[in-house]
Amino acid sequence: MTYPSKLLLPLLFISLSCSTTEKPTVQQETQQMSVTGAAAHWVDAGHLIWNPGTEAFSYALYYSDNAEIKVYDTEVTGGRFFELEPADEQVPIVQNRLRHLEGRPVFTLMVDKEDIRDAVKGQLIAVAFDGSGYPVAATHVQRHGVLDDLFYYDGKLGSVYHDNSIGLNLWAPTAQRVTLRVYDGEKNLIEEVAPVVESPENGVWRFEGPADWDRMYYRFDIRVYHRQTDTVEQYEVTDPYAVSLSTDSEYSQFVNLAEDPELKPNGWDSLVKELPFPTDITLYEAHMRDFSIIDQTVPEEHRGTYMAFTHNGEDGQDLTDGMDHLKVLADAGLTHLHLLPVNDIASVIEDRSERVDLDDPYRLLCDRLGIEELAEECERYGDQPIRDVFEEMAENDPVTLEIQNTLGARYPDHPARYDGFNWGYDPFHFNVPEGSYSTDPDGPKRILEFREMVQALNDIGLKLVIDVVYNHTHATGLSTYSVLDKVVPDYYQRLNIDTGEVETSTCCSNTAAEFLMMEKLIIDSVLLWAEHYKVDSFRFDLMGHHPKYVMENLQEALNELTVEEHGVDGKGIYIYGEGWNFGEVADNRIFDQATQFMTGGMGIGHFNDRIRDAVKGGFYSWTGRDQGFATGKYLFPNEESNASEEEKAALLDQADRVRVGMAGNLSTYRYVNRFGQAVDGGNEGIGYTLMPQETVNYLDKHDNETLWDNTQAKLPFDMMMEGRVRVHLLSNAFINYGQGVPFYQLGSDLLRSKSMDRDSYDSGDWYNAIDYTMETTHWGKGLPPAWRNEDRWDALRTIMQNENVDITKEHMEFTREVFLDQIRVRYSSPLFRLQSAEEIQKRVAFHNTGPDQDPGLIAMTISDGACAGESLDPNYDGILVLFNADDEPKTVDSGLTGMMLHPLLEDGSDPVLREASITTGGSVQVPALSALVFVKPQAGGQGEFVCNEVE
Repeated sequence: MTYPSKLLLPLLFISLSCSTTEKPTVQQETQQMSVTGAAAHWVDAGHLIWNPGTEAFSYALYYSDNAEIKVYDTEVTGGRFFELEPADEQVPIVQNRLRHLEGRPVFTLMVDKEDIRDAVKGQLIAVAFDGSGYPVAATHVQRHGVLDDLFYYDGKLGSVYHDNSIGLNLWAPTAQRVTLRVYDGEKNLIEEVAPVVESPENGVWRFEGPADWDRMYYRFDIRVYHRQTDTVEQYEVTDPYAVSLSTDSEYSQFVNLAEDPELKPNGWDSLVKELPFPTDITLYEAHMRDFSIIDQTVPEEHRGTYMAFTHNGEDGQDLTDGMDHLKVLADAGLTHLHLLPVNDIASVIEDRSERVDLDDPYRLLCDRLGIEELAEECERYGDQPIRDVFEEMAENDPVTLEIQNTLGARYPDHPARYDGFNWGYDPFHFNVPEGSYSTDPDGPKRILEFREMVQALNDIGLKLVIDVVYNHTHATGLSTYSVLDKVVPDYYQRLNIDTGEVETSTCCSNTAAEFLMMEKLIIDSVLLWAEHYKVDSFRFDLMGHHPKYVMENLQEALNELTVEEHGVDGKGIYIYGEGWNFGEVADNRIFDQATQFMTGGMGIGHFNDRIRDAVKGGFYSWTGRDQGFATGKYLFPNEESNASEEEKAALLDQADRVRVGMAGNLSTYRYVNRFGQAVDGGNEGIGYTLMPQETVNYLDKHDNETLWDNTQAKLPFDMMMEGRVRVHLLSNAFINYGQGVPFYQLGSDLLRSKSMDRDSYDSGDWYNAIDYTMETTHWGKGLPPAWRNEDRWDALRTIMQNENVDITKEHMEFTREVFLDQIRVRYSSPLFRLQSAEEIQKRVAFHNTGPDQDPGLIAMTISDGACAGESLDPNYDGILVLFNADDEPKTVDSGLTGMMLHPLLEDGSDPVLREASITTGGSVQVPALSALVFVKPQAGGQGEFVCNEVE
């Protein structure tokens, strides 16, 4: 038997005192114990935290490089051990980064680094013993903390180019052996390379090779213990820090991002962008494939790729419909194009010959994919393109279920897995552009084409945002799509505190940025995209799952990027994301999170769900037909009756939320609420920002129903199309005319529909593509896929069969032109884009407030008068904005003199608004379902205008 030395004395005493009793044989008494979960946490070199859940006499940490430890009820066999001493002390990492461990027993161990370096390379099991020396509890050990403590590396990882050689660094402190395998362009193994040091002390395996490694492919052959299988595994794995890949990410590739001229379009090195102040930004979210996949003006080989953006009408290039659409928006003032994830993803097959898309013959579903369930359909449709088949189905029945038979949500191996579409929130390699968006996914062409896209967007005045997903990985363990967890098992992922299972609250395998090398990966990756691809802004998926301090450190790192040294001004790069508070990290359980209410004053933007839900109501798939301010119209919230007092109260509550949102969602903004009380914006948990750039005001994005779809589910069924379109435009006006950063989904200005799909992440081009000709709409293209919508199919049938919802090209054209008018108005005056909380507090005022307000009406003024201090707008003394959410006109007596309808609306696209006027005394009739903007021109210098006087 193998026990800690301190147990020998009690064992000797027991054996002497019990010598007269016949002892059972080992065969009779010995049973293998269950090693339960992974509840022990080796948090630094000298401390382990674990609650064994039972009283014990002594404790030990066992380790084995060949995973031979076995725990029986009478003994522990295999491996070696460190003694653990119970201690009553605080461990700094617990208070700072691992609060969920507070209150659990702390153990100390005195071990030198060399022994720890050996121990972390294998199986680790903590064991508790009773006074007789028998094991009473055993668990695997989470080793994140000790790896951070002893093996953190702040140098460059991945490939490193020198004058006449190429280096390669891999951080893998738990690996027992690593060999580099180098492959030629045909993926033939040409060389196996040993590391410079056989067992590196800092956990970084270094390799050196000749300059002609450039453009060669490579993988690591790694031997490492993996707790998932509880054995030592050996496999090949790609480089987590790879910057180029082969098709379908099977091999990493050596390329020189910084210096290789073949990877740079003409003028790339001299491209320096001037980035706007954050509140001057307007964001427009698109999916790479959606943007151009059915744009017939784009060459076929460029549809759905980076190259679609290069047809921008500049330097002799053709101007495609899609780029013309963006160009007109940019000319109106829109500044940033936000692209859903464009890094290497796991969910789309890059090898086009292995995919089946809508333009392929229907029979390929059976011939290539072998889907037996579709044999009858394959026989019937043969070589007819799948798109044509769907068109016939939808034309015969706009709410057909026949399309679902092909998409295959009812059987596991559904065809949607094999098309070229996915949103891409399933990261594979963080530092490489996605290959399916390139004309050639094998090698570095994706790098060149991505840069050409960036340059082409800049040519038409658009900056680029990329959506980054560092909060989870697509897979872990030994999966084909696992990288980080193959290189350093159990390190990069956040594990359950007791079971050791990977947490999945984000949807997938959560990462753990509270640990240093995951934080380093995030910062290194963002810097790479900023410096080498000149990305101007980053949208963080589920940012609230990251520690606040990680985002602070990222900001500091970006600030160090200078034009002189890097060609990039990092201080101008805007960061925003989803600051939702949920999951295993909720309520700062583990660390201070980067959530809405935790990051005020940092300048980081958060999606504002308050104004979103107040304007349009909750998402139909979440809350049914509950109304929003723009859809509620207190006169007829439902088909049967006028509003109840409760419904009117809800409308007033929504109005307060809209007002705070339009005031930059500032927690400090003073206003009069619906009860007549002077309160600040944080009252009732509404406002959370300290700077207006910290609110990203939006109504829809890729998630959940589009604004148009959601609104149709809430409006009275007998409402005609004119009213429906006006509600849509009124909704967007709240965003365009408010303080903060506006955000729109591509096509919101075209009444974008996804046929009521609440989650189109894998719904393919059929539901997601955009038609800039406006000849077609995706409303009524069949019931949406079953995987997120089946429980509402009956209700969706009713909604989509409403004859009053009939989108025509004229409706889309009108919407687009009025939307452009709104953007032009926003950018006509800096008063719509105030830069500080102080300016908003004194300049932005709301009228028609309190308990006696006229429901359905919001009146806002923005002052540039003498009371506001320094003049910001040389043209206007002030602005009056009126929103009428009622289906009848409303008369407003503003009391303001010298006002006129904004010239851009007076000459605008909406004839209803063109007819609006204001009397000399300030009285105006606001048309139904409309937003009006009036201005007071300056007359020989700064004049008088109303300011916010709420104290």
